[in-house]
Amino acid sequence: MRITCLPVILAGALFAPCAVLAQQSSQLAALKQEAVEEVDRLHILTQQMVDEIFSFSELGFQEYETSRYVTGILEKNGFHVEQGVAGVPTAWVATYGSGKPVIALITDIDCIPRASQKPGVAYHDPIVEGGPGHGEGHNSGMAVNVTAALALKKILEEHHLTGTIKLIPGVAEELLGTKAFYVRAGLLKDVGLVLGAHVESEFSTSYGTGNGEWNGLVSVQ
Repeated sequence: MRITCLPVILAGALFAPCAVLAQQSSQLAALKQEAVEEVDRLHILTQQMVDEIFSFSELGFQEYETSRYVTGILEKNGFHVEQGVAGVPTAWVATYGSGKPVIALITDIDCIPRASQKPGVAYHDPIVEGGPGHGEGHNSGMAVNVTAALALKKILEEHHLTGTIKLIPGVAEELLGTKAFYVRAGLLKDVGLVLGAHVESEFSTSYGTGNGEWNGLVSVQ
């Protein structure tokens, strides 16, 4: 499936039908600015989610509290949540809206063994010696994805735009990588675009594969 004329802002995950943009292109800048302002307005919630998910620090296939916390926020904001998808107990899909385009936001939620770490400390200082912890930023990805989804939901409602938002967690990414199983289960069958979020070592934003480090091929029978 090929989607053309589909502007996307990860900060606000803003999208609109091509016909609308062709006829009213002057509104695009205003919609982008509205998305950015809404993301800024939600900055306290975003930080709270980052810290809360960090505090759970659950290993692959054990992300029960993390999933319960995140889906609770989404359900409170009108998203429909389907639990236990693809045969994975801690996996879920949260959906809002209807029609096309369909855009999915995905990010990992599991933590790393023996990476327990006190927050705000620039050297290794575990909360629990030998315990698990978020050492690769998996506590932040879902926080920013939820923020993007909430900002987008508001714009869809206020401007009466069609489209569907889906949020999917990357369960056990460090152990197995369940995204391939999501594909096999058909969870992305009608999705036109998938945006994945992952923190890097620099304060910057980039899109696409860029270099070979992020390229991968998985075959699932």
